Amino acid sequence: MTPPTDDLVVDIVRTLEKQGIPRDSYQLASEFDPEALARLIESGGSAVEVRLEVHGVSLVVTNLGARVTDEVPSAHPECPQCGLPVTAVVQLVPTHHNAYPCGCRVREDLLE
Repeated sequence: MTPPTDDLVVDIVRTLEKQGIPRDSYQLASEFDPEALARLIESGGSAVEVRLEVHGVSLVVTNLGARVTDEVPSAHPECPQCGLPVTAVVQLVPTHHNAYPCGCRVREDLLE
C-alpha cells in the first residue's frame, strides 16, 4: 500500500475502534478497495465525499479523514444494469456517474 492508503486505512480502523468494532472482526479489503478509495479521495480534493458501511457502521470519508455518520445503514440497491448490489455512486466528471463496485453507468440519484 502507499502512504496515503496507509493513512486512510489507519484513520478508518481507528474510527471503527472508537465505535467498539475490534480490528480483528473484519477485513477492510473485503468491504472496499482501500487503494482505490485513497486515489479517489486524493484526486478529488474537497469535492469528494464517499459514504460507505463497514461492519454495520456508516462512514463518511473525505480528504479530511473518516467520520461516523448517524445515518442508518440501509440495504444496498441493485445496479439497474447488472443486478449487483451498489455500495456507492462515483462521479468523476459532472455528467458521468458509475456504480461501485460493478462500474456500470447509473443515474446520480440511485442511492438517494
